[in-house]
Amino acid sequence: MESSIHISSPLFEGISREEAEAMLPCLGAVRTRYEKGEQIMRAGQPCDRMGIVLSGQVRVEVLDAWGDATILEMLGPGALFAHSYACSMEPLDIDVIADVPCEVVTIEAKRIIHPCLRQCACHIHIASNLMRELALRNVAMNRRALVVAPKTIRDKVLAYLSQEKRHARSNTFTIPYSQTKLASYLSVDRSALSNELSKLRREGVIDYEGSTYKLL
Repeated sequence: MESSIHISSPLFEGISREEAEAMLPCLGAVRTRYEKGEQIMRAGQPCDRMGIVLSGQVRVEVLDAWGDATILEMLGPGALFAHSYACSMEPLDIDVIADVPCEVVTIEAKRIIHPCLRQCACHIHIASNLMRELALRNVAMNRRALVVAPKTIRDKVLAYLSQEKRHARSNTFTIPYSQTKLASYLSVDRSALSNELSKLRREGVIDYEGSTYKLL
């Protein structure tokens, strides 16, 4: 297993490259490449492994009863996915899909949750990092709930862009969504979103080009 898993992932924060490489077999690490559109994890499956994005980007989405997908998040290198399910041993109710060609590594949650026989400091450290990532995931889902809560598309857009501005600490920032994917994330119609963005730009509230936005 290559060392880039250590370099890119907050799960291994505070752990040296050599220590991380030594831990990978203990964690049952499996590295896999996926082409764009390939399913990495599927809703309904039992889940005992969490994933880390090594390269590319993955899309986490949920399907309704009619097969329409809502994007929950887009994850780039270093991000964890399915860790809440893997730690709780609950079946997946999300799909994880390769949004572009990507490479991921999956590891067994139980090998982090249950201490190893050696009781090594690295194992304790990675368990602490996992706990922090689980807490951050809860925060991220709460933030999404705040974004989709407003009744109008305008208010949803402004709530989302305000969050991104705070996160970037700048009035200009790049979001991980095209307009089509942003519409899915906000659970709104694509054309209605485009119209609202154009209106906000005409009013001098925002400006944008591609996925780069500026709050004026």
